Amino acid sequence: MSATHLIPRREVYLEGPDATELNTVDVWTSESDQASEADERVWVVYVHGGAWRDPEVDSRSFSPAVEVLSKDPLKHSVAGFASINYRLSPYPSHPKHPSSPGDNSRNVHYPAHLSDVSRALLYLDAKYRINNRYLLAGHSAGATLAFELNNCYLPKTQLPQPACVLGISGIYDLDAFITSHSEIPAYLALIENAFPDKSLWEEASPNKSHLSETSKWQDARVVIISHSDDDELVEEAQASYMLERARLAPNSKEKVHFLPATGAHDEIWQSGHILAGLITKSVEILQHLPKI
Repeated sequence: MSATHLIPRREVYLEGPDATELNTVDVWTSESDQASEADERVWVVYVHGGAWRDPEVDSRSFSPAVEVLSKDPLKHSVAGFASINYRLSPYPSHPKHPSSPGDNSRNVHYPAHLSDVSRALLYLDAKYRINNRYLLAGHSAGATLAFELNNCYLPKTQLPQPACVLGISGIYDLDAFITSHSEIPAYLALIENAFPDKSLWEEASPNKSHLSETSKWQDARVVIISHSDDDELVEEAQASYMLERARLAPNSKEKVHFLPATGAHDEIWQSGHILAGLITKSVEILQHLPKI
């Protein structure tokens, strides 16, 4: 990637009657870059957080990190960046942009968010050939989505395989998350809003889901969990739960890593530098693996 300043273009990954304004992905590449099977450079694909519902935390939340990464020497190892939008759960009480019952882009529940992220990855693979050469990074709810990804959410499809999965400040055990914050009713309301069917909470928890054996992170060459001691919203135990589960996977000693982060929960992506630093370190870990 030769450009030092990249301006994103917004692409539509789903068309037709089921498409909404949130079925889009922001893509950053230099004009000279072309999709090629021989290209060994990695893609960095980001899934935003926002508690599955916040309209102000979308694909643009990756922009500060991309700005930093585009000036990093590591940019020569990166073919492109992408940041995925997906339909959101209801948020009628949002102070600035309340959702309305008639808005199809903001009235979905699990696993609709996953279906959208899956469609976006299929689109990116068809256009940019990212299979086996992309780092899938997610923050908060986006990290949950990254570790939930599984072919079963879009039947008769084969999702592109990530080379690395990076979960930052993720929520990996829904029941434990609620229990840890039992004194704050908003936490229960938040989870029930995105996951109204409580019988699916275990399935949706990456650390203990029966689907985890076929989840895409299982076959990634590198699995990285990151958490900040300064995170005021998601407890450190969530990272521990996912690390414990990941270390049960084959070859976990070589491929499972923990990266400490700094900063408050949203500061990680708002600053740009913190998220960019975690991505840089993750790409470096991936690059130093023996060639397959």
